[in-house]
Amino acid sequence: MENSTDGGKGALFLETAITDVVFGLDNVLVQWDGRRPITGQYPEGIADMMFNPDDEWGMEFYLAMLECGWSEERVLASYEKHHGPAIAWVLKMYLDHEEDGFVGMMPGMTELLRDLDDAGIRLWGLANTTRKHLALAQQRFRELGLLRDFMVSSETGLRLPDPVLVHRAIEHFGIDSRTALFVDSNEQIVKKLENFGFQTIGFKDANSLRNNISALA
Repeated sequence: MENSTDGGKGALFLETAITDVVFGLDNVLVQWDGRRPITGQYPEGIADMMFNPDDEWGMEFYLAMLECGWSEERVLASYEKHHGPAIAWVLKMYLDHEEDGFVGMMPGMTELLRDLDDAGIRLWGLANTTRKHLALAQQRFRELGLLRDFMVSSETGLRLPDPVLVHRAIEHFGIDSRTALFVDSNEQIVKKLENFGFQTIGFKDANSLRNNISALA
């Protein structure tokens, strides 16, 4: 592949057949802790209740609805219907302080993004998230500017691994999935993306990812 790297760590990727890497966002590029926006503001028991995975009308459901394109107002109204106004206020505080959930870039990912970019590999983003969430991350972490574009589920009404969303991303980015790598921390999504011709890697840490990309030929 063409690139202008004169040396350095980016040269490690010169022999790879990969032309494009598509990344997820949370706990792939950036460290995200969903409890942090309300930590210290409310007792731990409140957070435990809100994030109870057994609650069919809990945070897992409503975060998924946000990722599908529901407005925050719609989510709050529905949450209040099922949990009452007091707990709905806690959710509002969560949404108002969403940026507090970002811990930092994932260790080693800033350097890896720069080295891939230096090697001429094009970088993209595709994730189940909202445009607001992405914008907050981009404002805080300038390194995300190395990605050429980022598609979020909330703007399509579809969540990964929906095949329509995947095909839209391939077309929108103008990439060939046969020479593209998809990286995410969700193993179910990673496995499904193999069906679209992507090489895939389940994200563990930046060093492992670097070694795995270097080994692709």
